[in-house]
Amino acid sequence: MHPYIRISRPLTSLMIGLAVFTSSLIGVGRNIDAYMLPVFLGVMIASLFGIAGNAINDYFDQKTDKINHPDRPIPSGELTPGQALNFSILFFIFSLLLSTFLGFVIGFEALLICIIALAFQIAYEKKFKKEKIIGNVIIGTQTSLAFIFGGVLVGKIVITGIFAVAVFLAIVGREIVKDIEDVKGDVGKTTLPIKIGAKGAGIVAVIFIALSVLISPLPYYPLHIFGLEYLLVVLIADMLFIGSMPVIFRDAMIARRMLKFAMLIAITAFITGAMF
Repeated sequence: MHPYIRISRPLTSLMIGLAVFTSSLIGVGRNIDAYMLPVFLGVMIASLFGIAGNAINDYFDQKTDKINHPDRPIPSGELTPGQALNFSILFFIFSLLLSTFLGFVIGFEALLICIIALAFQIAYEKKFKKEKIIGNVIIGTQTSLAFIFGGVLVGKIVITGIFAVAVFLAIVGREIVKDIEDVKGDVGKTTLPIKIGAKGAGIVAVIFIALSVLISPLPYYPLHIFGLEYLLVVLIADMLFIGSMPVIFRDAMIARRMLKFAMLIAITAFITGAMF
């Protein structure tokens, strides 16, 4: 695979775009065809922003990636740090230009969210990457912003805000699991596993994941936003979330992959609920 494709992490970037689409779908359901232009632009903006964010993450992580992820494009020598940084800046510019155009279509709230997300990204990379306890919260906030962004596209912020909370909790839990996985290479960083040990950090991750699972049935009952179809699919995601909990303490890498797959199924549940 070409190094520029690998550094962009297309699956992760598309998941951000899918989160925006899902959020818009949650807001208006089958009436989403009335919002096709802003939703299409929103998905493109989020995906481009995700590509830029992944690339700049690798740029700032080049030293630790020599230990934790030596096969990535920068530590493997396939890309220079400068090439990765320029690639990231280019895609941030594309994302902001599209956001500006979208502002003329639906209002500049969408551009404001993108600017806030960019500010969080820069703050994380420049200041809070080593203070990863705060950094994990920033990452969770950025991801939940994707769901709020999707709500802004269709004018349904309150409904999508519920899902943004669940997403925030799941993402923070997953980021803690990633820190457990990378603890050997995170020299000089303030991570939860370094502060309180892998076991203690695992317990905190379980709490965040469990809270996300507890929120997931609310759109079915008592809010009655979605029907039984949503509940049946989201329960599959919940079983994976719950199943990952004991794995966190044995193999953080496998737990991280289980959590990513559970999130994909959860997004499928949201789409199912909005459509039926």
